[in-house]
Amino acid sequence: MGIQIPFSGKMVTFIVGKTDINLETSHNIESKSIRRAPNYPEVIPKQKVIKVWNEKIDQREVQFLVKAYLPNIIIVEGTGLINNFLSPNVFEFKRSLLNSCRKILTELKCLPDFDEEYSVYCISNYSGEREKFIEAHGDVIASLLKNEKNPLDQEEIRQTLESQIKYGVDDLTIVDWDGAFLMDMKEDFEPNIELFEIANYQLLKSRILDDMLDNRLKITASFLSGKNKRILFGSKLLKRLLREIIQIRTDSILESASIEQNIKLIGDWYSARLFHLISKKFHLEDWGKNINEKLDILEDVYVMASDNFSISFRTTLEFVLIAGWFVLLFGWFFLFYLDLKKGG
Repeated sequence: MGIQIPFSGKMVTFIVGKTDINLETSHNIESKSIRRAPNYPEVIPKQKVIKVWNEKIDQREVQFLVKAYLPNIIIVEGTGLINNFLSPNVFEFKRSLLNSCRKILTELKCLPDFDEEYSVYCISNYSGEREKFIEAHGDVIASLLKNEKNPLDQEEIRQTLESQIKYGVDDLTIVDWDGAFLMDMKEDFEPNIELFEIANYQLLKSRILDDMLDNRLKITASFLSGKNKRILFGSKLLKRLLREIIQIRTDSILESASIEQNIKLIGDWYSARLFHLISKKFHLEDWGKNINEKLDILEDVYVMASDNFSISFRTTLEFVLIAGWFVLLFGWFFLFYLDLKKGG
């Protein structure tokens, strides 16, 4: 790397979580739609602003923005200026900022075990060619994206910086799993940040749905193992599970696949290409395949459970009929015995 000159910009961290509050019906939350670039067709969920305020974190002025994807997905976004990205204090400030965002998520009753955090580093006041800037500060950029204080191997730095996309002559976006690095002299960062939020929103939905399917598999395994012996209870449970698998399959199609597919339909625009790069880095396609495989397994297991229940139910009916015949036969012999006794 070349000689490193301190550079400044802003850091935007956000956490995406799912709340138990229905934001569409809550009277305590006033929201307004965000209308900003990219001017997508009506294919992606609309963000709603819930609250905006400023406060100091580690003696730095920070703007907090709480947004939502209705009805129950919350995004807490914190933005602070960084005077020197070469300073080791950047990592501590980032952690403080994320902790503050997570505290807000907790106050909004979000699920404690499911959230997605991400950081975006925005640079607009750089001088010279962007390629030379990246060459001079590549190790710092990679460390920020990896959230790693210790020096990284040159091969790791190279692979991190390779995951990038350009549009104009003075902009560049580098995408990684935990963060992104944006360069734009026009400071047009908001459209890209929104795409990162949409991708994290999809990732969160996929993780929650995947966990839900694991729980359903455990319930079904319990049903098949014979722990639920009572026929009436088993019948109701099986019907409920079958309804749930239909609902989960529907949610998977509507929530997990529709956003990405619709953005792809926009065409070969910069936003569509960037979202494809983000999706690849987040392994969203792999998540989708894994969920579909579990859905297929659940459907197969439910069919087996249904067949098993039908066989068990028929067998039980046969035993009931046989027992009934034995009762009738015993009654007939008993009456026959009484008649013989009277005759004797």
